[in-house]
Amino acid sequence: MSAVRNLIAEKLAVQVASPDTDLLTEGVLDSVTLVQLILQLENAFGIRIELSELEIEDLRSVRSIAGLVTRLQSSAFPGGFELAHATSGTL
Repeated sequence: MSAVRNLIAEKLAVQVASPDTDLLTEGVLDSVTLVQLILQLENAFGIRIELSELEIEDLRSVRSIAGLVTRLQSSAFPGGFELAHATSGTL
């Protein structure tokens, strides 16, 4: 979760108070920063986020984003999650 929080701070210049802060309701993320966030997540964690399969709840908080990254990494690297996780940093 800290890797996601750090990515948001570094790449989007946004500080998040808590892992459970609602990033959408609080206005931390808007449509432009959401697109930037998705691109940064894909690059940083070696995942592909299909917009057609994305739920808004997946992007609502740092905790939910970390869960999304974990799910996508484990589905992209079945049986090899440890390697993917080790090379992309801790969530």
